Amino acid sequence: MTARKWLTEISAAYADLGTFLPLTLGLVVLAGVDPVGLLFGFGLFALATAFIYRRPIPIQPMKATAAMGVAGVIGPDVLIATGILLGLTLILLSQTDLSGRLKRLIPRTVLHGMRVALALTLLLSIIDLNSVSIPVTAALLLSFLVMQLSGLRPISCLILLSAGWVLLGETISLSASLQSMSLPTLAIPEATAFVAAMETAFLPQLALTLTNALILTAVIAQDYFPDDRKPVTEKRLALSSGLANLLLAPIGAIPMCHGAGGLSAHRAMGSATGWSIAIFGATCLALAAMFGSQVTAIIAAVPAEVILVLLLFASWHLADPLQIVRVKPSCKLIIAGMVMVGLTAGLMTALVVGVILEWSITRYYRTYQG
Repeated sequence: MTARKWLTEISAAYADLGTFLPLTLGLVVLAGVDPVGLLFGFGLFALATAFIYRRPIPIQPMKATAAMGVAGVIGPDVLIATGILLGLTLILLSQTDLSGRLKRLIPRTVLHGMRVALALTLLLSIIDLNSVSIPVTAALLLSFLVMQLSGLRPISCLILLSAGWVLLGETISLSASLQSMSLPTLAIPEATAFVAAMETAFLPQLALTLTNALILTAVIAQDYFPDDRKPVTEKRLALSSGLANLLLAPIGAIPMCHGAGGLSAHRAMGSATGWSIAIFGATCLALAAMFGSQVTAIIAAVPAEVILVLLLFASWHLADPLQIVRVKPSCKLIIAGMVMVGLTAGLMTALVVGVILEWSITRYYRTYQG
């Protein structure tokens, strides 16, 4: 690769921090998750994903379980148990055509509605506007957008992170040690944790994983890279995320998946290979090994305004609002309905409502307009 492409991949490695940082910080600070095990899980999963797919297929926290952990509904042991159960389930799903059949039943308009609903859900659920300065955010966003139109685009994400940290971040004192590197510890949950996982987090997360991490991610990946000899499919995504959760949850990793929003974020920053994901994974491993529990202070020091800019940029590309302008009025109605339902009743309910609306409108036109 050329030097410019290398700079693009390095900068794009951190394009999805707008989702990653708030959730991981909340899990470590509020849910008591071990930051070393968490980052080792992400690092190893990211390196494996980069090697398998050779594309910027992202690694993200599973959002339903992460939200429950941050809210105090489930603890670290239940998070680990949920990861193991989801890992086994996804491996089994990868050996069937269930996700493929489900995708074939979902119209293209409904998939776009899912993208818009997911983008708005991420914005509203992750960012607390009371904790950010709107003028500062606007200035950073404008500067970031200007960089996208200039020769600085390949390193715009790095510039945003560095400038934001220097100008707005908190001063932290760190001590790295290569002699006593931190390593994750084995943590096998008791049977009661698995029971609690089945009662609380397992089914809601599985529904969200099927739609966002498998179907939607596969659709977007095939749109971005239509000429791949071995395309990204739902079955491949299910197998890789299933194995990762099954093998890495026992070392303290939280439930992880591939995400449509992260893919849009990395691609929007220009990444076209797996190097951006590998660099992200190597960063996670280095931070965990060298700084251990001090990683919490590093994550907390990233200004909320920087996180919001990254999240806004990624959400725009995920929702692709310019595409909505070009669709038929009936499609706009379906997307609007899905967004309203998604924000109030969840993404799985929005999916069901979207399919019903699409079926009803199609039948109406065939009956009365045909």
